[in-house]
Amino acid sequence: MKHRRLMFILGWGLLILTAWAQESPRTLTLRECIRIALENNPTVRRFENLKRIADHNVKSSYSTILPTVSTSASASRFRAGDATTQADVPITVLDTVTGQPRIIGFRNQEVTNPGFQRNNFSAGLSIDQTIFDGGNWWNTIRQSKAERDAALYDLFVQVNQVIKEVAQAYLDLLKQERLLEVYRLAVQRSEDNLERSQKMYDLGSVAKVDVFRARVNLGNDRIAYLNQKNVVQQSRRTLNITLGFEPDAPIQIDTSLQIVHRLPSLDEMVNIAYQHQPELRRREKDIRAKELGVSLAKSSFFPRISAFFSYSRNNTQLEKIYTDINKNWNVSIGVRASLNLFNGFQDQVRVQNSKINVRNAQIDLENYKRTLKSEIARLYERYQSLVEIIEIRRDNLEAAREEFRLATERYRLGAGTSLDVREAQINLTDAERLLVDAEYDLIMTYAELQEAIGNIREA
Repeated sequence: MKHRRLMFILGWGLLILTAWAQESPRTLTLRECIRIALENNPTVRRFENLKRIADHNVKSSYSTILPTVSTSASASRFRAGDATTQADVPITVLDTVTGQPRIIGFRNQEVTNPGFQRNNFSAGLSIDQTIFDGGNWWNTIRQSKAERDAALYDLFVQVNQVIKEVAQAYLDLLKQERLLEVYRLAVQRSEDNLERSQKMYDLGSVAKVDVFRARVNLGNDRIAYLNQKNVVQQSRRTLNITLGFEPDAPIQIDTSLQIVHRLPSLDEMVNIAYQHQPELRRREKDIRAKELGVSLAKSSFFPRISAFFSYSRNNTQLEKIYTDINKNWNVSIGVRASLNLFNGFQDQVRVQNSKINVRNAQIDLENYKRTLKSEIARLYERYQSLVEIIEIRRDNLEAAREEFRLATERYRLGAGTSLDVREAQINLTDAERLLVDAEYDLIMTYAELQEAIGNIREA
């Protein structure tokens, strides 16, 4: 009996521990969140598939320089029924001298030809090899490689974008949790102030209105704290969605985030972006592919020369196809040349349009460079400003703490009012909140800056 009771207790304990383990939130670092998002993000998976297609297209492009080899085999039966036709039939008589039939004239009459059937079997091998096509074959290979590189950089663009979005959602959750702590401290200070006002009122040091004012202040701070809890929960949902989880999945993030900020000069950052920004490199590869498109269009003005070879076997009997190898065969070998002389200006228009596509891509690239440089300068200047703002915010926080301490002390000694304490408390809460805002704005700006120059994966 005791043994059964012990097993029952252990079983329930195991179930409780298992349920607790399933429900306990998982603590994730920023790098783990990025890895999970890259595995689950549908846009990244789609661009990975597009990159695989581009790889396959490179392999397919080599078909322009390789020979074409094909085989064929056929079996058929031809059958014709009786056929009637009008024909001139000779009129003959027997020659009395020679004893042989002799034609003495013709008579037109209907003649019936009997039907017949015939089998036909054949097998063959043919090889065709391009010798010259105006550079179309090599340019096709080069263009497919340029398009493959463009697809690779397009994938990098999407990866960097996902990393930035995850970093923003992760840092926003950290920021909102820090702000929740700020509002919790504000509630705690209001509770202390209410307790102090109540004691002073009991001693007759302050009026009843100070107690009511402290209660109102505490209620307002509690409301701000509850509102911030909702903001934290929504921020957690946003991070879950970014990671590909259910919105209300239990998740906990590592709060010990340390980011070392090392920024070179603005000119160096622009040069880094020109070398590593995947969107910039993608546009460059796209221009290269379009330039090769011009060469492909021009190849139509050159003749096409190819060599061919064919071997075939034909017979009305199937066994003759695979026996008697020295008979029933045909071989054809030669060189073929063709040149399009005129096709209604289609080739000329195609070359002109290809050149226009190159110019448009070059215009877009230059415009993107200017926009990218402007964005880097904006983020760089914002980052430098935030560094100074944070120092100012820290000084303000120290001053607000001292102001709150002095206001509380003056109120306790009867030299100040509860309004002075409340104003100092609000100033302290605002100073804490603004410092948190500035610190996390700095980190987010750093992440955006690294994404702009194409280095966010190494940041």
